[in-house]
Amino acid sequence: MSGGDVLQQIARDVGDPRAWAAVVEHTVAILIIAVAAWSAIAAVSPAIRRAGRRPGRPVTFAPLAESAVRYTIGFAALILMLQVVNVNLTAILASAGVVSLALGFGAQYVIRDVLAGLFLISEGVVQIGDVVRLDADTGTVERITLRMIQIRKFNGELLTVPNGAVTRIGNLSRGLGRAIVTVTLPYRADVGRALEILAAAGREWAAAHPDDARGAPSVDGAVEFKDAGVAVQLSILVPAGRQWGAESAMRRRVLELLAEQGIKIDTRVSVTI
Repeated sequence: MSGGDVLQQIARDVGDPRAWAAVVEHTVAILIIAVAAWSAIAAVSPAIRRAGRRPGRPVTFAPLAESAVRYTIGFAALILMLQVVNVNLTAILASAGVVSLALGFGAQYVIRDVLAGLFLISEGVVQIGDVVRLDADTGTVERITLRMIQIRKFNGELLTVPNGAVTRIGNLSRGLGRAIVTVTLPYRADVGRALEILAAAGREWAAAHPDDARGAPSVDGAVEFKDAGVAVQLSILVPAGRQWGAESAMRRRVLELLAEQGIKIDTRVSVTI
């Protein structure tokens, strides 16, 4: 067929009312499928979130179920749209050897992330609201899906990590935490008196917070020798997630008591060049 014949065929198709009717029919059908899929996702997602907030149900599974429903509805809608425009999926899958190979290499990462996410959640390693540490980053878990975990760092940064890339995770919201207060004193300071002050500050805090204190505070003594002085330490077990508030309160009280006794801490800043 010559170029002129092709142009004539295109002109006949453009002017054929039946061709335009088919285009309109296909467009309307695709729009109906898209709207139906969007409506289904919009209706199901809030229902899953409400079910996840019911007492006694782990809220972590709600985002997981929501993600699975989104993927399922979206994939089904795509299949229906291709069928509307008479795309032979069997022929495409049978003839797409190279494409299938490329997709296979890409899919292995998706499968890795999904499997890692399933084990991460099913084994109860993390839940939404937990404070976790991923390598050098610490934050609160905001969302877990089939493929990734999102944590909100203290500075507000939202960190997104594929589940398959999570090799080590520290959960700071399980069991007990340890509030630790470390103070560096000059070598000329009265370390014995400073340790007594740390013990007094720990006892005061424990007496004021009996629901948080898990046992008596421990004065760990001189824990490290530094260029600036000797580091002394106070610690106490508290419920997980309460250690930061306890550390702040005890640190403030230790500074007040040290100042009252005339014991100065070392405030020099050491710089390594």
